[in-house]
Amino acid sequence: MTGRQTSALGPLWSLSLGVALGTAGALGCTIPGVAWLRWLLAACGILAAAAAAGDGFARRALSFWLLAGLALGGARGLSAQADRLALAQDTARSDAAFRIDATLSTGWEPSRWGARARVVIHRARHGAARVPLGHTAALEVRGAAGHTMLPPPGSRIEVLARVRMRERRLLLIASSPRLLTVLSPPHGLAALRAHLAGSLFKAAGTSASRIRAAELAAALALGRRDLVPAGRRQLWKRSGLAHLLAVSGLHVGVAAGLVWLVAIFLGATPGAARIAVLVLTPAYALLAGAAPSALRATLMVMAYAGARLLGRAIVPMAAVLLAAVVLLLASPSLVADAGFQLTVGITAALIRWTGPLASRLPGPQWLRAAAAVPLIAQAAAAPLVAWHFRTILPGAIVTNLLALPLLLPVLTLAMGATLLAPVSGVLASALLTLLGGGAGLLLRAGSVSRSVWLIAPSLPVWLILGLLATGTLALLPGRVARVGAACWLAALVLIPAWWSLRPQAPDDRVVLLPVADGLAALIPGRGGPILDDGGRWRFQTCELLADRPVRHLAAVIASHTDADHIGGLPAVLESIRVDQLVLPRWMVADPTAVPLLREARRRGIRVVPASRGVVIDAEGDRLEVLWPPPTAGAGPENDRSLVARIETKHGPVLTTSDISSTIERRLEDAHAMLHAQVLIAAHHGSRTSSCISFLRAAAPDVVLIPAGPLNPYHHPNGMVLARLRRLGIPYRYPKRDGLCGALPGPRRWRPFP
Repeated sequence: MTGRQTSALGPLWSLSLGVALGTAGALGCTIPGVAWLRWLLAACGILAAAAAAGDGFARRALSFWLLAGLALGGARGLSAQADRLALAQDTARSDAAFRIDATLSTGWEPSRWGARARVVIHRARHGAARVPLGHTAALEVRGAAGHTMLPPPGSRIEVLARVRMRERRLLLIASSPRLLTVLSPPHGLAALRAHLAGSLFKAAGTSASRIRAAELAAALALGRRDLVPAGRRQLWKRSGLAHLLAVSGLHVGVAAGLVWLVAIFLGATPGAARIAVLVLTPAYALLAGAAPSALRATLMVMAYAGARLLGRAIVPMAAVLLAAVVLLLASPSLVADAGFQLTVGITAALIRWTGPLASRLPGPQWLRAAAAVPLIAQAAAAPLVAWHFRTILPGAIVTNLLALPLLLPVLTLAMGATLLAPVSGVLASALLTLLGGGAGLLLRAGSVSRSVWLIAPSLPVWLILGLLATGTLALLPGRVARVGAACWLAALVLIPAWWSLRPQAPDDRVVLLPVADGLAALIPGRGGPILDDGGRWRFQTCELLADRPVRHLAAVIASHTDADHIGGLPAVLESIRVDQLVLPRWMVADPTAVPLLREARRRGIRVVPASRGVVIDAEGDRLEVLWPPPTAGAGPENDRSLVARIETKHGPVLTTSDISSTIERRLEDAHAMLHAQVLIAAHHGSRTSSCISFLRAAAPDVVLIPAGPLNPYHHPNGMVLARLRRLGIPYRYPKRDGLCGALPGPRRWRPFP
């Protein structure tokens, strides 16, 4: 990078940093802004930009550009935050219903209660008042209708829905498909997108391998990840290749390159080819779903092609910064979006460091440059992936090095098959066959990543800010970038090493992990804690255990096959060292338990089928199974779930899973010694459990009720709480108390917090 180019980047760096800081600061504001303040900031930003453009003194001009970015970003961020805060007030009542006019931007995917898709919102009303809901949201349609019966992507719909905020993300909930009305079918690019996807599957025929290739082609070329089954998407993610399924800069670059080559092949002049690139690249980005990474790449391609059309050159880093500024001012919430941060950070890192790193690697120049790209991309992405997705794949660098020669052919085959499918099914079928072979090779390369998979702990705010600061320094021109890059790489090595070497601290408390729904309880043990069930969500329990940190479990109890009890257990077995898996004997033959049993056997974990009367040694702690009996019939599964009394060094803990009061009374008759210091209440505090005679028989010091904040049945029931208050037994539950539990005292256990 020449000195002139470096100095030219100064204003853009100042402006982009100002916009990012301004939007981030405004979005963190919890006080509703006033309109005049936003207009004042916008005016100050324009004046500061004008002063910067006319100031001949370089350092003072940079300060003005920074102020301009701060003011403009703050104005746009305050506007978005004001809408969000107003929406939070409007949605405070659970029965608030909104009539929403929107367009489906993605296909439907199965969800917990029905089907889910993303929508672009045009208008929303609550009663007679118009409400600013933002631009995009997730729509969940609940009910028995299959997602294939719902409108296709691109359809204009009207839906009567409740609105929920989920960590700054909007969720629209329609309780029935009958509340959704189709206003118009897909048209334009949306119709073309659906036609191309349908043509791919028609060309695939009945071959299973070609159907999988068609699913992959639709994801790679059209952004239709919903057509790839969830298990297959998880396989790509675990292989360190999830970025391939998201239409990003690589996809847009390949599309722009194909447009250029076709135009030149057809005899177009370079100027005409650039015009074709300027027109068709944005069209492709919209066709592929307009993800932030695709829009960023499109803006860069347009800046480059436009500059070349005018006979000018553009510095690649300038194109990245311009794209980032435009996207942030258009949609301030992107500053906290993982996709936006990854696409901007990785692209800027590649531009800044590919040359310097390639010059220091051994081998031919083309090989050095090829090797530098995945090394830099993975080094730039790893902390951001760990922060946002709580995932560490140590083998991802090796996988992406091995996969590098296949990326361009696979993308080209996917785009070629997509273009040819409506014209020639035979040619498209042949390309799909080749694509399937290439995808198989990519997944074989991903076996390196799949061999080691870790869940990252939550990063503290100071560390996140430090990483952002060092990452920004590493991208700046000049020698300061070396300091930033050195700090970034040091953090990349030292933080995981510190986390993995940090000893697992002993904890004598019984802890109810605050899973969103279901049961996940951590019971102390002499040889390691015992995990009672794993909640509903696949990775939530893993993440909560990583935050403690827990890397070894003496035993895991899988009480029965309900998703809110074992949904998170396969990931626990996969990411944490577990000595044994305890489950009811009948569950071994249940098809629902197959993924759990397969993972246990793959990891070499001892599986212990148990029934009433079985006593298990859990690394020095006695685990006595009280229910179900060996001949458990085909009754309600809740009444066949496992009940265990765990003798810890501070006293017994009784866990009762989802049994009803009928089973509680049978346990009273069969076991004189039900007493426990801590009782984990049955069935999440349902009114059909925790009968008063059972509570008296157990006589616990503390009752822990596994009722999470998103449980759909509004557990715990008020009658159960009234019984506990009547008996004078203190209780805690995550829906009210968050992370809660019981800790031993000199005489009695007491609840916390």
